[in-house]
Amino acid sequence: MKLKKTVAIAAAASALAAVSVPAMAFENEFHGTSRLRYFLSNYENANKGGVLLPLTSGAIRGPNTSDTTENLKMNNYFEQRTRIFYTAKASDDLKLVTGFEIDSVFGDKAQGATTAAGSTVNGSTVVGTGRNQGGALESDTVNLETKWVYLDFKIPSTPVQVKAGIQPIKDQLKGVFFDADIAGILTTSKIGAATVNAGYFRGYDQSFFGTNRPYGMDNLNLGLLEGKFALSKDLNVGAVYYLYDDSRGSVTGVADANGTNTNLGNDFQVHVFGVNGDAKLGKLSLSGFAAYQYGIIKQSNANSAHLNAYAANVAAKAPIGPGTLRTALLVTSGNGQSDTPANGHLKGWVSIDQNQNNSWAGNASAVNTYNESGMLLLNRNAAASTGTTDTSIVYNTGNGTNPLNAQGVYLATVGYDLNITPKFYTNFNAGAAWAAHTNSLKPVDKATTMQNATNYMATEINLETGYKMYDNLTASLQAAYVFLGGYYKNSSFYGTQASPKDPENPYTIRTSLIYNF
Repeated sequence: MKLKKTVAIAAAASALAAVSVPAMAFENEFHGTSRLRYFLSNYENANKGGVLLPLTSGAIRGPNTSDTTENLKMNNYFEQRTRIFYTAKASDDLKLVTGFEIDSVFGDKAQGATTAAGSTVNGSTVVGTGRNQGGALESDTVNLETKWVYLDFKIPSTPVQVKAGIQPIKDQLKGVFFDADIAGILTTSKIGAATVNAGYFRGYDQSFFGTNRPYGMDNLNLGLLEGKFALSKDLNVGAVYYLYDDSRGSVTGVADANGTNTNLGNDFQVHVFGVNGDAKLGKLSLSGFAAYQYGIIKQSNANSAHLNAYAANVAAKAPIGPGTLRTALLVTSGNGQSDTPANGHLKGWVSIDQNQNNSWAGNASAVNTYNESGMLLLNRNAAASTGTTDTSIVYNTGNGTNPLNAQGVYLATVGYDLNITPKFYTNFNAGAAWAAHTNSLKPVDKATTMQNATNYMATEINLETGYKMYDNLTASLQAAYVFLGGYYKNSSFYGTQASPKDPENPYTIRTSLIYNF
């Protein structure tokens, strides 16, 4: 009996061990980042979007529409953003990746003020429960956003890695076409020195906005095919193709500077072809890309327009003295006054922006970036902002409010990075921007009642310095000042022909605490 009992106990223990091994091998990974920033700025205003875009009659929007004088009031506010990432890892070949985000501005809305859209609190109509709230007194609100949820797995016996679900994607054109979180499927195949990405993503399905049509018929779709080949350890070349197809019906735009409503047509389709590369020549690092867009905007009134646009970039960096010198140039094409659907052609670079329910809005969130510039206000540089209230003069890489008035941009920048000690760093940046073409977005000089002659938009100078208080906690200071160019001359909203006024030059000062874990 003792022998039988011993064998039974041993068998049970073996079975239990076999069952428990997978659970013991399972890994739960948590990491994230938390940033608290304080702003002193006459330009940044606890809201998103491009705030120096023209309004009707060439007016300029300042931090608040009612404050667009030649002497803008200074805003001061706190912004908080925390991102938490959890990965359920069964093995290196199978994991679930999730990301969550909590955003707020001190004093915004909380508790009852965020419930029941359209309800009245203290005599004021309030918004419904939504994102980026909860920084007000007593704080409690619904403000945990889902950022990523996707499976990341390798197909057995193949070189193919798959990401399926809501995930981050960024084009290999340095983000000037798209840099977004989106639902879809992405495959990555590594074959020797080559890497091939293929994917399909669905940005919007118009059925969710009340069309009563079957799901999957009226969509904004994004397809990608990317290839990269390592010729050597110091030289990589690549080629890309992207398809941007919006078949959601009539896509109505915003009013242009003359108050005329634009219409983007019944179908909007863009094909993007590009090449890119990077190389290291001794201590010098080079990178760049060139891309061409061909597309068509089909309209019900037969005024269909063909799109022919381009974008290009070159960048270099090298150690000079105790630090690193950087320089970069970005060029995107733009629409001129005669580039309209009625004339059958458009030349403005199309970048992807949020346009829910078929609607393009001037302050819609951009889902494209250009982080290589080092700018804080001149262009949308997510690497320097990473908050909910990012604003910039060139808010998207098309430099317009929709594909019909994209002006394009020439943006030249230079910067210098210096690590003074292992814990103390600083960097300096300068850049200048020009609109590539004149169209209805260019402001009107109140003195002449005509659009300004120059396309020179602005020059920015900025600096950032930081100190690593702990391995995971950094305190930093950013400051930027923008000198507006002749593009904005005499175009302040409150100027008159007898007494024209220039808009106030934008500036910002930001202090940050950044905790990475």
